[in-house]
Amino acid sequence: MRQDFVGLVFGFLVFFSYVTAFSQNIDDVLIDLDLDFKTEEFEKKPYSVNGDIETKETIRFLDRDSLLFKQKYLDNKNDTTAWQTDLDLTIEGKYQKDIIKLYGRFNGLFYYNDDENFESERKAEEFYISFQPSFAWAFDAGKKVHKWGKGYAFSPSAFFSRPKDLNDPDATLEGYYSLSADYIKSMEGILKTFAITPVLVPVTRELNHELGQKDEFIWGTKFYFFAFDSDVDFMFLISDNMEDRFGVDFSKNLSPSFEIHGDVALVKDYHQYIIDDYGNISEQEYTAFNLLLGLRYLSSQDTTYILEYYRNGQGYSGREYENYLSFIERGFDQYLNTSSKALISKSKTYAAYYNQQAAMKDYLYLKISQKEPFDILYFVPTIIFIYNMDDQSASITPQITYSPLTNLTLEIKTSFLIGGSKTEYGEKINKAKIVLAIQYYF
Repeated sequence: MRQDFVGLVFGFLVFFSYVTAFSQNIDDVLIDLDLDFKTEEFEKKPYSVNGDIETKETIRFLDRDSLLFKQKYLDNKNDTTAWQTDLDLTIEGKYQKDIIKLYGRFNGLFYYNDDENFESERKAEEFYISFQPSFAWAFDAGKKVHKWGKGYAFSPSAFFSRPKDLNDPDATLEGYYSLSADYIKSMEGILKTFAITPVLVPVTRELNHELGQKDEFIWGTKFYFFAFDSDVDFMFLISDNMEDRFGVDFSKNLSPSFEIHGDVALVKDYHQYIIDDYGNISEQEYTAFNLLLGLRYLSSQDTTYILEYYRNGQGYSGREYENYLSFIERGFDQYLNTSSKALISKSKTYAAYYNQQAAMKDYLYLKISQKEPFDILYFVPTIIFIYNMDDQSASITPQITYSPLTNLTLEIKTSFLIGGSKTEYGEKINKAKIVLAIQYYF
C-alpha cells in the first residue's frame, strides 16, 4: 500500500511535467503564427478562475519516549515512523460586474495516514459578495478572512482570524462568516490616509460555532492611519461570551530594505485553567497582555531575515507547563501499574490548552531565506528557528523550494525538535519530520 502512494506522488510529478512541457510547445507554435485578433478579444474578462493541486508525502519520526506520545498512544503503537499522503486541490474564482464582485476560494483534501486510513475534507475557505458603490466605500457579506495585525508568524491582534500555522505562516486561512464594511479616505497633510473597517460576526450552531456555544453577535472595528510614513491600526472586539479585546499595531520602513513592526493586544477577563502534577484544577482570571515586536531585512545579497519576539500573555509559565507534563507522566505510570486510564484520560481533556502551538509565554522566531544562491534560478533555500525562551527548547526547519517550470514548485522540508525532558519541543510526539511536496498551478 505504501509503495502505491509513493508511486502516486511521482506519478503526479511526471504527469504535470508532461502537461507543462506540452503547454510550452503549444506556446512556441503560436509565437510563429501571424494571427489577426479583434481588439474586443483583449478586453478584460469579468471573471477569472485559477487554482493549484498539491501532492505531499509526510514522514514523521516518532519519539516513543516523549510524554505526549504516551498520552496519545499509550502502548498501542509500536511504529517508529508514521506516513501521510495528501492530495490537496484549491480553486479560486472571482467575478466582477460594475460595482458587484463575487469571490470564492474552495479547498478539497484527500489524505491517507496510518491512524485514520483514507479521509477527505471539503470546505469553502472564503466565499463572499462585495458591493463597492464608490472608491471610498465597500461592503462585504459572506465567509471572509480579515487580516488584522502586522506579525508574520504571530498575530496577537488578529481578532477575527484563525491562528496561523507556525510551520507555514504563508498558508491560506479559513475565514469566518461576517458582515463588514471598509471606508477609506485620502487627504493632504501629516495624515495621508484614514480607513475604518467595522466587522459583525454572527455565532449560531450553524455559523461560526467555533467561536462560542451561545447565539450572539461578535462585533469589532479597525481604524487605520497612515502618517509619518508609518502604518498604524487601532482595533477592538466586543462579545457577550468571549473576552473583550483591544489592540494596536504598527509597521514602518526605516529604509527600502529594513522594516519594523509590532502588535499589542489586551484580552480582558481572560480565564486560564491550570493543572498541577496531581491533576488538581485551578482557574485564574486576569487581563492578558500580548506583545509582538519584529523586523524584516533584505540584504544586498538578496538574503531575507524575519525576526519576531512574541510575548504570549495567555500562555503558561515554565513551571505550569512542566506540572502538566508531570501529570501525564503520573497517569502513564498508573496505567503501567494498574491498567487504569483514569489519569491519562483526564490529562487529555486539557490537551486543547496545553498541546497547542506556542502554548507558553516567550518565543523567538527567525526565518532566513536566500534567493537563487550560486546563480541557480528559481531556487530558494530557507531555514526557520522557533525558540521557546521559557524552557530553552526549539524547532529547526531547513527547507528548499525549487520552481523548474513556470507553474510547478517542488519543496523539501525537514523539521528537527530539540529540547530536554519536560520541555515543550522535547516532549512532542515527533522528534523529526520530512515533507516532500509537488505543487502545480493552473
